[in-house]
Amino acid sequence: KSHNDNRTPIHRIGGPTNLFSFCRRQFRGRGGDNKQTTKRSLLLNNSNVIRSVMGSSSSSSSSKLLFRQLFEKESSTFTYLLADVSNPVKPALLIDPVDKTVDRDLKLINELGLKLVYAMNTHVHADHVTGTGLLKTKVPGVKSVISKASGSKADMFLEPGDRVSIGDIYLEVRATPGHTAGCVTYVTGEEADQPQPRMAFTGDAVLIRGCGRTDFQGGSSDQLYESVHSQASFHANLIFTLPKDTLIYPAHDYKGYEVSTVGEEMQHNPRLTKDKETFKSIMSNLNLAYPKMIDVAVPANMKMSKEKDKERVASPTSYGTFQGVPTYPPPLHPRPPQHHLVSGFPQPSQPPGATHHDLSVHQYIQEHQTVPGYDVAERRHGRQERLPCCGIGIGWFLFITGFLLGSVPWYIGVFILVCAKINPREKPGYIACAIAAVLATIAIVFGFMGGREVWS
Repeated sequence: KSHNDNRTPIHRIGGPTNLFSFCRRQFRGRGGDNKQTTKRSLLLNNSNVIRSVMGSSSSSSSSKLLFRQLFEKESSTFTYLLADVSNPVKPALLIDPVDKTVDRDLKLINELGLKLVYAMNTHVHADHVTGTGLLKTKVPGVKSVISKASGSKADMFLEPGDRVSIGDIYLEVRATPGHTAGCVTYVTGEEADQPQPRMAFTGDAVLIRGCGRTDFQGGSSDQLYESVHSQASFHANLIFTLPKDTLIYPAHDYKGYEVSTVGEEMQHNPRLTKDKETFKSIMSNLNLAYPKMIDVAVPANMKMSKEKDKERVASPTSYGTFQGVPTYPPPLHPRPPQHHLVSGFPQPSQPPGATHHDLSVHQYIQEHQTVPGYDVAERRHGRQERLPCCGIGIGWFLFITGFLLGSVPWYIGVFILVCAKINPREKPGYIACAIAAVLATIAIVFGFMGGREVWS
């Protein structure tokens, strides 16, 4: 990907089909001189064609849009930068920023002379921590934006039909739940003064030749299918009812694609081209692994400090996806460290009435188990204290020496067992002494009585 290309019209062209359809529109809409120019352009190689089309498409609607597609390789996440460069302020927004690439994004924004206004997310991500919180700490005045249905915290909450504007360019909000309950798609406007062809930032609802999984975070394959195919009665057409030349920009790609179109996905998407029942069957049999980042990303991404929270004292290294400053408290029930192996679900919980301040989870896992039928593989925090008498304990030492010293140590062991508080680990040895002492007493009594008979 080229992030240093300063050309302001459309940044990427979605393949030859989309390219030539674009050229045909340019050809139909211009005079004879431009017809010759377009014909000459089509004779050039592919890279020159792209440059020619981008250079010749500077209509009033397209020239004001600056668009960049950025990529974070670890989570295969696309971040999108849009700005209205025709506005003196050059207002800009980011869609689905990632925490690990915030410095890169801000460097590009500063190089292009833009003013970041919004940091937006298509949904609460489970595979990475979004960079919205860090952006708010580094760029004063940036507003975090997410759908109200996400249940997250943010500065601005969006509902279907809302518009987010930067200068004269706006994005229309369309609810596309299914991957998660709060997923939305951002679509550029349909008016002539808006960027053409239209652009749809679909998050994980529609990927290039695929779609997001639906087995967690309130996902529903039935709902996702409806979000993509159906006409929403409460607002407007959703994704596959957009014009077929609408460019689709997803939140992720794992196969090297960058952009598609509605028409391409309607024809070639291996999941979304099926009927609903087949689609639901496909989604229910994916057998995907548990997302490795979900336990970190989702709790962090559900947090966001509003402007009034900036007065709170920041705690080191703790920041969330939608948080403006590192201020949110740690989870009430922290996960045990990996060396405490817990088998079975649900995991052990604290006693009724106890708070997370009364007893640490680690201590509770070792000392309590309130869920019948589930075992906890316990390990102690450190080495146990060595027992006296070469590690065998006093009880077993008295038991052994009793055979050598005429059973006297056994009686000492019984006295200690009855009268003293002993280490539970030594109790078996003392019990052995007691048994031996009883047997020795019986032997002595019978031996004494047998001796009297001999002398009588």
